[in-house]
Amino acid sequence: MKNIVKYGALIFLGLGCLMGHGLGKVQATVDQQRADFEVEPILPDQQVDDSLNYFDLKCAPGSDQRIKIRIQNFTDHAITVHAQLRNAFTQAGGGIDFTPKTNLDKSLKIPFTKIAQLKKGEDVIHLAPQATTVLETNIKLPQNKYRGLIYGSWHFIEYLHASGNGASAISSNYSYSVGVALRGAHYKVYPELKYSSVKPLLYNKHPAIGIHLRNIESMAISKVAIDAAIVKKGIFSSKYTYKTTNTNVAPNSQLTLPISWAYDKLSPGTYTARVKVTGENYWNKLPMTWHFNKTFTVKDRDAAVINQQAIKKPINKWALVATTSGLVMLISVIAYLKLLKIGAA
Repeated sequence: MKNIVKYGALIFLGLGCLMGHGLGKVQATVDQQRADFEVEPILPDQQVDDSLNYFDLKCAPGSDQRIKIRIQNFTDHAITVHAQLRNAFTQAGGGIDFTPKTNLDKSLKIPFTKIAQLKKGEDVIHLAPQATTVLETNIKLPQNKYRGLIYGSWHFIEYLHASGNGASAISSNYSYSVGVALRGAHYKVYPELKYSSVKPLLYNKHPAIGIHLRNIESMAISKVAIDAAIVKKGIFSSKYTYKTTNTNVAPNSQLTLPISWAYDKLSPGTYTARVKVTGENYWNKLPMTWHFNKTFTVKDRDAAVINQQAIKKPINKWALVATTSGLVMLISVIAYLKLLKIGAA
């Protein structure tokens, strides 16, 4: 059995209508109701809306903007918290998350991690029992007037030691992520989804087809609903679908729609991908719709590679035992009837 990993508290403080999470919303707990520590953004004068619990800033081009966060240790023991700046990206199937990587979509010209920098020595924070301190990040805004949103997060995590032994060990990590949205001088930008490609892939260890789309503009899409289908052409046609609602797409990001074959084998041949995506432009809530209809071919070699790597369907041993027992009983009954017939003769 693999180690069981539980996240003590995973709390996202991102764009309210994008991330769907607010301050202090605990997604999971282990043995206690709250994390060892808590963070609170100290909103600067450049904050657009003071009612928000994330940074939503409008800053002058070329300016230096400092943002601060108060972090508090609630425990009676010393703790160590790791801090990191991250860029927004779109998860497979939709939903905004954050990553420290900079090799994101090529349309992202100004990653958050390129213009923001933690204060020296504040990537690892040592907090005494019940201690509180204020952390600082400096953001150097681009000289030229940028468009739409630059979106990232200030991420905090406490790595806790595993409890228990061997396979039964349980580890807990407490983490928070505070969203940082930087509004450009030309903020009123419309998102734009573009078709990129369709490729076979493994999704949750199952054969799948990934439909790859790109939001090439610096504006997020909220309240996204996706209806996608892949149909195989030919006499033995088949159809596989993917649907989701109330998700989000980050600015300048890639969106992969994973359409799973479950335990079916991926067959080579010609397919048609049909996709409908609806959502709202984040800044003005304007409804938007995109349609894609693409024909593509899965080659024999690509299908074979995916099928070989995919997890195999579990064998129901009890069903096999029941079937075997049934066959043995049937054979016994037939043999008995034949013996009776011979005896009667």
